[in-house]
Amino acid sequence: MVAPLMHGAHFAKAFVSNYLSYDIPTRIVKYRNGWGLDDVSLPTPIKFLTYEPLAMDEWPTIITVAISTSYFDRLGFMGSDPEYRVAYNMRTYVWVRTEGSEEATIMRDRLSAVLRSSLLDYPSMKAVDPRQTFKAEIEQTSLSEEYSDLTLLKGDRVLAGAYLGYTIYMNEVVSRADIADLEQVDITFNLSGMGVPIIE
Repeated sequence: MVAPLMHGAHFAKAFVSNYLSYDIPTRIVKYRNGWGLDDVSLPTPIKFLTYEPLAMDEWPTIITVAISTSYFDRLGFMGSDPEYRVAYNMRTYVWVRTEGSEEATIMRDRLSAVLRSSLLDYPSMKAVDPRQTFKAEIEQTSLSEEYSDLTLLKGDRVLAGAYLGYTIYMNEVVSRADIADLEQVDITFNLSGMGVPIIE
């Protein structure tokens, strides 16, 4: 059996991105139906990335990155290895491009709302936890949103973005290295007060 290891920021990013790529395509259909929209005015994101690319060529794009860690709480032990509750401060960006500043703005705002709904849906996130011991959970009071200025591209196309900032907690184990192996133990029992060995 492989010993559990610390996850690190790469796992936190991948966990959120994989969850969003699974959840949002289905969730967005419900929002289209509820808002009376089509897949042009509320499109399904095409890419879900865990890094910021030098250039984007497909839209909408969702990007999840880790900004920092801010909390390490010793929980106890998993076997002989210490277990910690670790907090990652994250950002998930949504980028859209379409014709017209009004259209780009409202598309960005709508997708941000769907993304917020997904991130706050703890039961759905818990259902895709690859191992329940991770206990990954977003601190809902940490959620914040920022919206970018519009960028005019060639023609009438406009680029608009936003990001949702939040803190996600998950359990991680420090797998300790074996310093020495215990091969043999010699035990001698003595009669109390007499110092006479019974087993040698």
